[in-house]
Amino acid sequence: MGVLLVAFVVFGWRPAWQRQRQLRAEIETASRMLSQNQTRTSSMTILQGEVLRLKRNVEKFDKRLPRTAELGEFIRDLTGQAGGLRKLVHQPGQVRRLDLYTEVPITMSFEGDFATVFTFLRQVEQMPRLVRLKNVTVRTRDPKQGVVDVNLALNIYFSEL
Repeated sequence: MGVLLVAFVVFGWRPAWQRQRQLRAEIETASRMLSQNQTRTSSMTILQGEVLRLKRNVEKFDKRLPRTAELGEFIRDLTGQAGGLRKLVHQPGQVRRLDLYTEVPITMSFEGDFATVFTFLRQVEQMPRLVRLKNVTVRTRDPKQGVVDVNLALNIYFSEL
């Protein structure tokens, strides 16, 4: 019976006990690594959000500074937003090429009631491409009806990269 007990301890219980101890150590190491990786990946969510925000900014920049002048399309967009304005005249100016972008000045004149003119100017500034209003002159034509004459100078930009 003693020999059987010694044989059980040596060949059965002791190897199983050592294996169990080894597995517990592996589980503890894996748990530690999991905890460290979870800590690292928690900042990944923040980074992913930041990368997404930066991608949107880049897309917005690409839309606001097109690769070509698209002058005809821009004028169509302007005149499409000019509902209620009368005597709309536009004149593109001399194209100016700089190192990183090209500038196209445009002068416009039109008339309309003040509220319509104000709405039009806000829409121009909110256009998806980069538009810079350089000069706006508003003169009263008919104070009783609120009609004004407007002359404005604006620049549009594009890159030829």
